[in-house]
Amino acid sequence: MAASTDHDDPSDTDPVVVAARRTPQGKQGGVYADTRSEDLSVAVVNELLAESGLSGEHVDDLQWGCAKQVKEQGNNLARVVTLLSDLGESVPGTTIDRLCGSSAQAIAAGADHIRAGQRDVIIAGGVENMSRVERDHGIDSYPGIRERYDTDALAMGQTAETVAERFDVSREAQDAYGARSQQRAVAATEAGRFDDEIVPIETADGVITEDEGLRPGTTAEKLADLPTVFREDGTVTPGNASQISDGAAGVLLASRAFAEEHDLPVLAEVGAHDVAGVDPEIMGIGPVPAVRGLMERAGTAIDDYDLVELNEAFASQTLYCQRELGIEDERFNVNGGAIAIGHPLGASGARLPTTLIHELRRRGGGRGLSTMCIGYGQGIALEFAVP
Repeated sequence: MAASTDHDDPSDTDPVVVAARRTPQGKQGGVYADTRSEDLSVAVVNELLAESGLSGEHVDDLQWGCAKQVKEQGNNLARVVTLLSDLGESVPGTTIDRLCGSSAQAIAAGADHIRAGQRDVIIAGGVENMSRVERDHGIDSYPGIRERYDTDALAMGQTAETVAERFDVSREAQDAYGARSQQRAVAATEAGRFDDEIVPIETADGVITEDEGLRPGTTAEKLADLPTVFREDGTVTPGNASQISDGAAGVLLASRAFAEEHDLPVLAEVGAHDVAGVDPEIMGIGPVPAVRGLMERAGTAIDDYDLVELNEAFASQTLYCQRELGIEDERFNVNGGAIAIGHPLGASGARLPTTLIHELRRRGGGRGLSTMCIGYGQGIALEFAVP
């Protein structure tokens, strides 16, 4: 456990990010099919420690998000990671489930613990290896839910179709956005803009250094030829939806006083955050009330944010949220998103801030917003300021 730091100035307990890293994202059944979830997690945690020069003696807690806490992702995976990583036995761990927003929730909770003066150093993030773990039941297994909702309409793909239909998001617009995501992510990779955030992962087949889901040469015209998946007369295809993926991501949070005392770089300050609930049949709109709630808490407007990272669960909901929130294209998912990079559920909430913080730093600083929809009708949003 970290030694307690005296906090004489109120700003001493401001939560800051001193390191932010992620694995390359793998495709379902791809490069991480034989790599366990705890191994992906340990690689990120150890890199965060190495980069900061800290040890387990400095860390108060590991808060690790995971959406499918069964099989190898069960048994309080966070504690397993502390025991297997350089953190060691003295560092406790808790595993957090807010589905797609699990690691975003881990960051929010960790920042709050530091802001309250209860902790000085927390590693927060998450993991999902969707190639290796699947639940054997869904929300439709609850009798009360079946009585209240059409559970077929709660399937994620169906919610994307409903958003497209209800809010008039065309197939053409979705395909154009899917191509844009791929093109931006490929360009970012080729330019080395992800290099500072990626932890290379050793596998039996070699070292993985880039996201597996990138498709160079993708165009809207090519995506227009793909069949729909969820409805015969629908608009959602594999080209305009996020990829089922494997990966981990995390940040090392500290109080400002601890960071100054240990001469650690402040990559970003953690600001306000908010969560919201929405109709689960249109779960993809969740970022809209979450962002609006955050801005109300923070006293900000959307134009105050230099960059916005919104998880691309589906192009239909991404485009709706962008339109509804009024975010210009040049500030929005500038290096592509989950349609190209991938969406490992428990990791994405930390992957977005990691990408956001590194891109803001590359641009010389600024204010950023990270937000995502969450299965069965929620949204989460967090803000960061990069000096």
